[in-house]
Amino acid sequence: MLSILLRMISFTGLGVLVACAPNVYDEIELMPAPTVYADTGASPFENVTRENVADRAKLFYVTDRMPAGAEDPQAYYNNERGHMLRAGTARVKIDPALATWEEISRVTLMNQRDRTYTLKLSEVEEIGVPPFSLSRYFDNAPSQQEMDAAGRSFAAVIDAQLGKSKNKDIFIYTHGYNVDFDYSSLVSKELQHFLGYQGAFISYNWTATPSRFAYFRDQESVLSTRRNLRSLVEYLSANTRARRIHLIGYSAGTRLVFEAAYQIALQKGPKARLGRVILIGSDLDTSFVLQSLEDGLLDAVEDVTFYQSQTDSALAVSKFIYGRQRIGQTSETGVVEPGLIKGLASLDNLHVIDVTDAEAADTGNGHWYFQSSPWASSDLFISLLTDKNPAERGLVREPNDIIWRFPSNYPDVLKSHDKGI
Repeated sequence: MLSILLRMISFTGLGVLVACAPNVYDEIELMPAPTVYADTGASPFENVTRENVADRAKLFYVTDRMPAGAEDPQAYYNNERGHMLRAGTARVKIDPALATWEEISRVTLMNQRDRTYTLKLSEVEEIGVPPFSLSRYFDNAPSQQEMDAAGRSFAAVIDAQLGKSKNKDIFIYTHGYNVDFDYSSLVSKELQHFLGYQGAFISYNWTATPSRFAYFRDQESVLSTRRNLRSLVEYLSANTRARRIHLIGYSAGTRLVFEAAYQIALQKGPKARLGRVILIGSDLDTSFVLQSLEDGLLDAVEDVTFYQSQTDSALAVSKFIYGRQRIGQTSETGVVEPGLIKGLASLDNLHVIDVTDAEAADTGNGHWYFQSSPWASSDLFISLLTDKNPAERGLVREPNDIIWRFPSNYPDVLKSHDKGI
């Protein structure tokens, strides 16, 4: 039955819409500069200089992928579950190369670039298997002493990174399906770059499969690693000087982020230091979200934000498969009970952002708007760097409505607002 459904989707032209990434996995094209930088002259690179940028730009990763072997086409980690978590650092190069930090800053923040720039991994260095990893049942697991040492080393480099920035937050990005280790690491680097190398950034690299037909396989992989992400957040809360830990989930990765935050909310005793939980193009069921709110999710985090769109064709396919509206889709008028909308709109730390009218939000299949739309990415970065609410970020909504939208003159609104980020 499933094979028939997949063939039907493919034959009707919808199969290409399900993918969360193109079929080139070892490099990506640098995303457009967010409007808040390109149109206002603001810069996120506070205290980043040519002398310290190499240290400030260190990207961290945690993955449960299997290390790549000699026969694998991948250079670092393959597409099979390794079960044990591994932490490390990664470096990225830009092509064509830019000679100075000043040139990198200027080119990446400009409105119109003279050419296309691509990113590619240049170096990956593993620190080791941390002590919060699943390891008890593996006879090839490192010793407890080795894992404790790896955990201390990982926490130390995170703290060292935080010590170089006024921002003391950790940002964790969790990717969607249909990608490999390289691709998701490169998207993390983009986000880290446009966050101005503030705080410390971790790419949580779960075992997705680079195939558009692996959606259900990867949904199961998401559930298999939720304990790992939760344990990472708890370990960082207990063992680093981070002020807060923000979770950014995309597409299928939003389920992982949400599940981990939900588990933290349900636990007794002191909670992990969760800050903002941001879910982009989420494939979650609305009822599941409502149940988590009833169970106190908002008491365990500072803010939950859903980005959604009417032109997200990937979620349209998901709705077709599951037969229910996805939380990442903008609901049609009358679908949601008015009383529920009013009740949710009264919550100070729950926000829903509709990107339908944002510039270039419908590019491709409309699922990549956090990279394709300078307006959408702008709002994301302002939110993470300033803690401003949607109204303070220039968005608008009708009275008693939960949906925030971009005004047609959004760039001008940003120019009139405080540029401080």
